[in-house]
Amino acid sequence: MNLPIFLNKFILNIKLLRHTPFIAWFRLINHSNFRFDDYHRYWDFWNSINNGWIHSEYVNEFEKVWGKGSYPPQTITLSQTDFDALQERLNEPPDPKVMERFRKLMNRKAPWDD
Repeated sequence: MNLPIFLNKFILNIKLLRHTPFIAWFRLINHSNFRFDDYHRYWDFWNSINNGWIHSEYVNEFEKVWGKGSYPPQTITLSQTDFDALQERLNEPPDPKVMERFRKLMNRKAPWDD
């Protein structure tokens, strides 16, 4: 459980305080380190760029409550022409220049392999 998120959700969901000046004040003082649109704190942005943080903090909790596989998977919708162009590109052999650069990159020595 993430304590700052829990506390903010708890305070914002108190029905007696809704539509009062307190909630406006509370959101104003907390907005410097808390975004109320999607419950991400700004320092977690860098951890969530690849959706790994979102998946571990949100999707797993969602599936704990609603069951495994209940979270809708991400989908991509393509038109038929875009799909056909993608299939043609995938079936083409790779460019030899690109493959040579890729081989050089993979054969480079890592900085920690001294």
